[in-house]
Amino acid sequence: MSLEIKNIMHKPPLYISETSTIYEGAKKMSDENKGSLLIGNDNELKGIVTERDIIRAIAAGKDLNTKIIEIATKENLITITEDDNITKAAVLMSKHNIRHLIVKTGNKVSGILSTRDLMRERNTLKELSKVKNSEWYGSD
Repeated sequence: MSLEIKNIMHKPPLYISETSTIYEGAKKMSDENKGSLLIGNDNELKGIVTERDIIRAIAAGKDLNTKIIEIATKENLITITEDDNITKAAVLMSKHNIRHLIVKTGNKVSGILSTRDLMRERNTLKELSKVKNSEWYGSD
């Protein structure tokens, strides 16, 4: 039996308004000790912004008062279900070179899964060892 996402994900997800600024997003991530924020609300997911997005925006010279939605990933959001296992999550993260997955139950967002969540689990390495080398993609 493999470890299911619902047992290790962060819930509830942390949201921020699309009208919030990059600064407000960074502050909220820092205050909540999170590496990602969902843009929108429970009824309407408009995107995800991660600490990487904020770092890239700052490096590109974006003003911290820029709306956070401008740096968010808004299309082709990668999701997983609560009942999926950690192996599937790890493969998706590697294949798409991402560190956060949006977790859904049906059409509703129920949480966020990060690479840190995976690594905290003592059974993770055992589960990941079952993945064939040919299934791993991406870097970092």
